[in-house]
Amino acid sequence: SVSAPRFTVSDLFERGFRRNRATPLPVEGMALPDPEGTAARFSLALAGGKITAVSFRVSTCATLIAYCELIAETTPGLTVEEAWRLTTLDLTKQLADVPPQKRHRAILAIAAFRAALLAAP
Repeated sequence: SVSAPRFTVSDLFERGFRRNRATPLPVEGMALPDPEGTAARFSLALAGGKITAVSFRVSTCATLIAYCELIAETTPGLTVEEAWRLTTLDLTKQLADVPPQKRHRAILAIAAFRAALLAAP
């Protein structure tokens, strides 16, 4: 039996911090803020009806960057319809080392990702 890869906030933050500075991809969603002033925006590249790449621009919050990086690493290869099924619960289960008081960042990450999915042709 093959186990799913284990993700940690620190590993995803490190990779996501670099991705957060990348040039946006062709399909951009709206930037979404939360009541605390934290914001997230995703962009996508698509080919043949599938997501080929994901990028994002987010406020400097380690937890939010980690959740966004998790989305960016796990959704390429999915169709827009398949990616739409990703939920905040999926993120919090896969990134179990997030403290309970920071798990609400998954809501912003999913909302911003779905805004990009809505912008897809």
